[in-house]
Amino acid sequence: PQLLTYPDSLGGNLAVLRRLLDGPLDGAFHGVHVLPPFPSSGDRGFAPLTYGEIDPRFGTWQDIAGLGERHDVLLDLMINHISRRSPEFRDFERHGRASAAANLFITLDKVWPGGEPPAADVARIFLRKPHAPFSTVPIEDGGEETVWTTFGTTEWSEQVDLDVTAPETQRLIRGWLEGFARRGVTIVRLDAVGYVIKEPGTTCFMVEPGIWEFLAWVSDVAASLGLAVLPEVHDRYPTHERLASHGYWTYDFVLPGLVLHAFEIGRAERLADHLARSPDRQVTALDCHDGIPV
Repeated sequence: PQLLTYPDSLGGNLAVLRRLLDGPLDGAFHGVHVLPPFPSSGDRGFAPLTYGEIDPRFGTWQDIAGLGERHDVLLDLMINHISRRSPEFRDFERHGRASAAANLFITLDKVWPGGEPPAADVARIFLRKPHAPFSTVPIEDGGEETVWTTFGTTEWSEQVDLDVTAPETQRLIRGWLEGFARRGVTIVRLDAVGYVIKEPGTTCFMVEPGIWEFLAWVSDVAASLGLAVLPEVHDRYPTHERLASHGYWTYDFVLPGLVLHAFEIGRAERLADHLARSPDRQVTALDCHDGIPV
């Protein structure tokens, strides 16, 4: 069993969390999933500025390493995006395509020649915000650029999507994973990984075969560092079956509803049948930080 918690949910910081796990909760959990403890500009940690630091409000990397002395530690890597206030995107805002970080981000001409998406293509995209997953930003050196932002509002987003196919982004990801491995992390959850591949004429969600090629690459890098990866995908159960068929760990978001159903009707046949058919490499979450399973 694994405890899932924000860094400040149990006692206010990571040091108190460790004392709880080593004291009153000793032996109750094999692992601990600390939701994003990094400096962030929004979405309660899911818009990270950097993975090089722990937000001082929560503690330090030494606290994470301390948790890892007796527990498997899982941290999130927001693989689809970083904060608009990150050093990389701030440099892009200043210099546009002249920025050394420019290729990290997805300008629309990377997906559609000329940068003008057809209305029919936009209509197919699996949207997490109204109208379209794009944001236009003024460039301080002159002009403006429109970039892909899956999450946020119509006006703007604190989370700017990364071009995971770019060599610059892959070097950045490799560096983040190396930092996790040095600090005692054992499992990395790939947050929002279903959105990383953008292709014209598709939903831009779990796009095949690109998603499998990317997962194979990032899993190989992680494995070389002694890290396991857990793809985080909120979707129908067949998507999780596909993840499992490719050998990846996956979440069982069906389980909470079936547990509640078993209590309600007083019988567990459907729950037992579901668990009997479930893949072995599966995390059976009873709830999560945003309550989506319930």
